[in-house]
Amino acid sequence: NLYWTDTGTDRIEVTRLNGTSRRILISENLDEPRAIVLNPVMGYMYWTDWGESPKIECAYLDGSERRVLVNTSLGWPNGLALDFEKDKLYWGDAKTD
Repeated sequence: NLYWTDTGTDRIEVTRLNGTSRRILISENLDEPRAIVLNPVMGYMYWTDWGESPKIECAYLDGSERRVLVNTSLGWPNGLALDFEKDKLYWGDAKTD
């Protein structure tokens, strides 16, 4: 599957690689979704939101069980990366460099 964020429509979507079965997973309480990264082994997706209240969130790959991971000391969180070995999530912040 292919997952993406759409800042223009404030949604997170998924489709099969052949373009079928496109679905909107999350469309509420997103302001400016940006980066997205997946952990297919654990079944999670993580994304950043640059909105008025910047945050990093996660949910299951089907969009359920959504929760905020980080919502303090963020400017424009972006560039997510997962370290599977150490079970850590890294991000860059374009506002704080």
